[in-house]
Amino acid sequence: MSEPEARASDVQLIHRVRSGDNDAFDELMKRYAASVYKVTYSLTRNHADADDLSQETFIRAYRAIARFDERYQFYTWLRRIAVNLCFNHLKRGKKFRFVPLPESDGEAESVDIADPNPSAADSGLRRDLDAALAHLPPDQRAVFVLRVDEEMSYDEISKALNIPVGTVMSRLNRAREKLRGLLQEYLPAT
Repeated sequence: MSEPEARASDVQLIHRVRSGDNDAFDELMKRYAASVYKVTYSLTRNHADADDLSQETFIRAYRAIARFDERYQFYTWLRRIAVNLCFNHLKRGKKFRFVPLPESDGEAESVDIADPNPSAADSGLRRDLDAALAHLPPDQRAVFVLRVDEEMSYDEISKALNIPVGTVMSRLNRAREKLRGLLQEYLPAT
């Protein structure tokens, strides 16, 4: 049997978890830990908060696994838990703890912009974008990050945040307008 065939599906692992097999949940965590962290970091822009919220996501998922509806994808459900936790975290007034990146010694550095590792994004734009995102209200920041970083559809964002699609669109528009104002120096002169 080849490796992909031998790998248990998410639903098979969920059945094992429901039967008391904690190793099966460990496998689900291994599969999705990086993706969940990416979501939580994208929304909080803070490593410590992202770590805490990622762990809380898996704790909540474990406690609620009996209620998971197998008609849906496990990661979609898990991401929704993560998004809701982050959104609640931001609504409670937790502010970004913006930590500036170290100054360059003048030596040119190449940065792989496709690398999801936040530490690799050592450019002025990334630093300024992080600072600009910190100035957005939590509701606008959440919609912007889910649309841009997570590439979620308006409908997915609507469901994840439990708001109408029209509200998603208006918050996204307001976030983009504010970011344009804050990042004016990066926009072409008109």
